[in-house]
Amino acid sequence: MPVYDYRCDKCGDFEYSQRITEDALEVCPTCNSPVTRLISRNVAIILKGSGFYKTDSADKLKDRVRSLNNERQKDNEAILDGDVKSFVNQSESTSKKILEA
Repeated sequence: MPVYDYRCDKCGDFEYSQRITEDALEVCPTCNSPVTRLISRNVAIILKGSGFYKTDSADKLKDRVRSLNNERQKDNEAILDGDVKSFVNQSESTSKKILEA
């Protein structure tokens, strides 16, 4: 739901959340004085999801997952070599990287 800026002569500027289809406020919800709707200067547009641009977060996420899978492969190689100490160190390192991601 959009947030609109209004100005009341008595209360000052305030924001009011309302549907696009609703009419603009005519009176202040606090003091019932006349209000005017202001033209907003800052409009934040948030694009959620993947597919807007090639550089979106979906591609970054795939790269991060691939790098974590490579780390897990190193874990598997260490255990297959029979080097338990190396496996433990590599596994702890990978776990830290997963938590950071």
